[in-house]
Amino acid sequence: MRSTNAGKRAVLVMTFAATAAHAADTPVFAGPETVVTAARVPQSQAAAVQSVTVISAQDILDGGQSTLLGLLQRLGGVEIGANGGPGQPSGVFMRGANSAQTLVLLDGMRIGSATSGTTAFENIPLDQIERIEVVAGPLSALYGSDAIGGVIQIFTKAGYAPIGYAVSAGYGTYDTSAINGRVNGRSGDVDYALAAGYDSTQAFSATRPSIPFGQFNPDRDPYRNGNVSGRIAYRFAPDAEAGISAFYSEGKTHFDAGPDTDDVNRQQLSSYAAFVRNRFAPNWQSSLQFGRSSDDIVTTGLFPGRFRTDQDQATWQNTFTVTGGALIAGAEYLRQVVDSDTPYTTTSRTIGSGFAGYTGEFGPHALQANVRYDDNSQFGAHTTGSLGYAYRVSDALRLRVSGGTAFHAPTFNDLYFPDFGNPDLQAERSRSYDAGIDWRDGPHKLTATYFENRISDLIVFDLATFLPENLATARIRGGEFAYESTIAETVVRAKLTLQNPENEANGAQLPRRAKAFGSVDATRRYGPWKWSAEVVAVGPRFDSTDEAPDTRMGGYALVNLLASYRIAPEWTLEARWNNILDKQYELAKHYNTPGSNLFVWVRWSATP
Repeated sequence: MRSTNAGKRAVLVMTFAATAAHAADTPVFAGPETVVTAARVPQSQAAAVQSVTVISAQDILDGGQSTLLGLLQRLGGVEIGANGGPGQPSGVFMRGANSAQTLVLLDGMRIGSATSGTTAFENIPLDQIERIEVVAGPLSALYGSDAIGGVIQIFTKAGYAPIGYAVSAGYGTYDTSAINGRVNGRSGDVDYALAAGYDSTQAFSATRPSIPFGQFNPDRDPYRNGNVSGRIAYRFAPDAEAGISAFYSEGKTHFDAGPDTDDVNRQQLSSYAAFVRNRFAPNWQSSLQFGRSSDDIVTTGLFPGRFRTDQDQATWQNTFTVTGGALIAGAEYLRQVVDSDTPYTTTSRTIGSGFAGYTGEFGPHALQANVRYDDNSQFGAHTTGSLGYAYRVSDALRLRVSGGTAFHAPTFNDLYFPDFGNPDLQAERSRSYDAGIDWRDGPHKLTATYFENRISDLIVFDLATFLPENLATARIRGGEFAYESTIAETVVRAKLTLQNPENEANGAQLPRRAKAFGSVDATRRYGPWKWSAEVVAVGPRFDSTDEAPDTRMGGYALVNLLASYRIAPEWTLEARWNNILDKQYELAKHYNTPGSNLFVWVRWSATP
């Protein structure tokens, strides 16, 4: 049976309220890693003028996390939100931006929903990921819409020599099980990689009895996911290659919409792309990528419905080597198409874009400048820019400052949902800047960054009229601090964000944003053993725009432990105990979170 518009409006109201959250990102020390997201060209992390966090394959393996959200909270320095346990709608919040204002790329492709504006992190399996780059701050001058808070770029498994195999299997609390495998390698001029996995859990009830509108259901809300990714590339010259990549994930999540129904979301995420890179001249390299990403969710139960987004994408970028650095110039095309049983008055839009930039180093000086023009078929043109500068005072000390403008285009729900959308909405806009230091002395690494972000024309949902409007403004100021060192053969890492996330209309703390959050972890290796302990802490938040006392979510601190033992060169046994103190906490008001839980892995990897 098709759902009524009133029922769908109720779901959208709850979804809108659940995703209207902001937070900040914490950088780590800029080390020798090569990054590409911060400037759209390869550069050392130490040369980037923005705050860049790299989560490497070793970090992923050492962390023992089972979810992408958990990894990003611990190592990416972001806040997270979730409407319940595994597989439930979730998001990350960076530097004053909500989930829809943080751009997520998967192997260079946008991935997400054009109706809700968010990315389903809960359905991106961690075992498919090779590395992650998290860049904080305004990046619309590089990537266009959505990059107000920053960009998270996820890279799936890639081929490299020598050939390698890996298989892992695990079991834990809530009848949780997982199995994953991959093969990758190189044969002559061909690189290839293939990875697949499956996991499931019986979980727990997503909601608490206190949830309004009769939504509570005490039953368990299980989740399962199957996934596969692959990549093959042919190198036809030292600086030239062509290839294809693919990613597919299918999740089935039970959730609570009422006491008498079995409500289920079935969601498919996919991304398929072809690419070619070539060097036309000694100082001119060109790359072309085109493909499609899809987000298809079907809901059954009390409010059945289907929402599918297809995003056809093409990027042509040219990189010119010049004295001291590189110039980039390129064009992008994006076509978003919505297919739904909801009768949207408009179901597609196109965005044509052109961008240019410069990145360079001159002795102790580093400079980056970017500009971009986006022409959206819905609301016209938008131009954004950014500028950054860094000065290396000494081998140990570096100063940096950057700023820019960014925007977020309204979603199809904002614009065209029946009896809910407002087609006159304009893009949300932001101006932000930051200034910071990077310091290193032997094993000690320290960064400190002050940031300020002003967001105007924020789209606010008016519960009185059931219409969104460009009414709100926000100002988020704060400081981010990160420290890393090796003390007594123990690697110690700590991150802290102190911020004032303010609604400028009434001075209230912005919804779901803490004024303080951070993490600290310590890892020690001893022979075949590895031990880790970590604490993740978040201050009090409110799930309302006016700090209503009954919407307060208390602060919390989670203590997690990890131990692994290398049984043989190819075999490792690993156990992770999360929330060992069984802390009761909320990531969204009236929604449950995991209690104390244990998961045990057996891993096998080999390189013939």
